[in-house]
Amino acid sequence: MDELKKQLETHRAGQVLDVGTGSGRFIPTLLKLFSGIEQITGMDTDMDSLRQAEAMYAGHGKIQFKPMDASNMGFADGTFDTVCISNALHHLPPGAQVLEEMKRVVKRNGLFLMNELVSDKPNEAQLTHILYHHFSADIDQRLGIYHHHTYTRQEVRDIVTASDIRIHWTYEYNEPKPDVMAERDIHLVTNACKQHMERAKAFEDYAAFAEQGNSIIERLKTVGIQRPTQLMIVGGLED
Repeated sequence: MDELKKQLETHRAGQVLDVGTGSGRFIPTLLKLFSGIEQITGMDTDMDSLRQAEAMYAGHGKIQFKPMDASNMGFADGTFDTVCISNALHHLPPGAQVLEEMKRVVKRNGLFLMNELVSDKPNEAQLTHILYHHFSADIDQRLGIYHHHTYTRQEVRDIVTASDIRIHWTYEYNEPKPDVMAERDIHLVTNACKQHMERAKAFEDYAAFAEQGNSIIERLKTVGIQRPTQLMIVGGLED
């Protein structure tokens, strides 16, 4: 990530917006990558996640959180110098206005940073994560919650360019995971699989979902789990 940080050295982050911030997991990356941060505003509609974020960053004078719908932001045009979104593109249904709103609230010479998990060329442990994500996404979709499968690298680029955001740089990285068989992670994802199977209990084809969930649990025991490669795209409204 040092290489990307060097590329961003000439950009003064100023007012930063983190769209779909959740519990604020992407904020440490923003603090590491950018210089000249005046304030980071994290926004989300999930109040439980925002409460976790507020507790985590309590006392940090440059970080604030706002409950807000990303498709209808309550900010004036050109409010932010830097607008970011991390691992949320696959939650945006077709026709969602989120990227248009991001373009509206960024300054004309501002910067976009988009970060998304990608599904192509995984190792075995990363494939476990992808299969688990697809499993949970399929159940969400059946329950009326939009949740797309993990995108490929090209699909992420296509989403960005289709929104008339010009790509300046792309960067890929893998989060360090010394032990893909870590007991804690296997326990957490095993329980999560069981919870998703419970959510699918009323489905007519529940047996197929149960088989899928149990196969992921067995896979966890043999190859472990690791987050897939993440693709970062830095772009802007101008060349």
